[in-house]
Amino acid sequence: MIKSHVWTPQMEAKLQAWYKQQQLADQSKPAVCITLTREFGCQAYALAEALQKRLNTRTKGEPWVVVGRQVIDEVAKLSGFTAEQIDNSENTPAALKSIFSMFLDRSSAEETEVFAHMRRVMRGFAKRGNCIIVGRGAPYVTQDLPNCIHLRLVAPMDFKIANISSKYGMDQAAARDHIDRLQGQREAFVRRFVNEVSERPAVYHLIMNDARMPTEGLAQLVDDYIQRL
Repeated sequence: MIKSHVWTPQMEAKLQAWYKQQQLADQSKPAVCITLTREFGCQAYALAEALQKRLNTRTKGEPWVVVGRQVIDEVAKLSGFTAEQIDNSENTPAALKSIFSMFLDRSSAEETEVFAHMRRVMRGFAKRGNCIIVGRGAPYVTQDLPNCIHLRLVAPMDFKIANISSKYGMDQAAARDHIDRLQGQREAFVRRFVNEVSERPAVYHLIMNDARMPTEGLAQLVDDYIQRL
C-alpha cells in the first residue's frame, strides 16, 4: 500500500532552492542537450552511452552525462514521494491516479505537482546542457529550448522482438506481448505528462532506424550531425 504524504514547508523550501539553481543555469549560454526517445525494444541506453563516450573525447568543460533515472531521483527528493512510487507511475496508469489523488484533488495527471516538478527537473538538466536525456517525454518538455537536439529510435517489430527475447529470455510470442504492453503504457504516460495524443515526427531533428546501423554507427551519425549545426 502506498503511504500518504503531506507537503511540508521544508519540502517547499527545498524545491525553491533547487529552482534557484536552475535560474543560474539560465543566465549563461547553455551547452547542447540531446533528448533521446525510442520505441520499446530499441537500444536507447546503448546509443546514449556510446554517444556520451564519443562526445566526451572532444568536448571541453563539463563532461557529458546520460540522464534517465536521475530525473526520477531528483523529483523524488523534491516531492517527498519515493523514487519507486514515481517510477511506477510511468508503467501503471491505475497507480498514477492513486498517487496523484493524494497530492491534489484532480483527476488529470497533467495538473499534478509531481508532473510539474518532473518537467522543471528535466528542463533544469536541459538548460545546463552536456546531457543526454533518455525518454520520459523529454523532447516535448524541452521543445522551446534552442540548445536541445531531439532524436528518436525506431525499428521493425522483428528487430525489437529479437532484442527483447535475448534480453529477457522470452519466446517470440511473449516478447511481442511484452513490447505491445510496455509501449502502450509508455504512450499513456506521455499523453498524461505532456498532453500529446500521439508521437509527432516533426518534433525530432533525427529519427533513426535501430535495425539499419550498429550502435557505434548511429553514435557517429549523431556526432557528425551535431558538429554541422
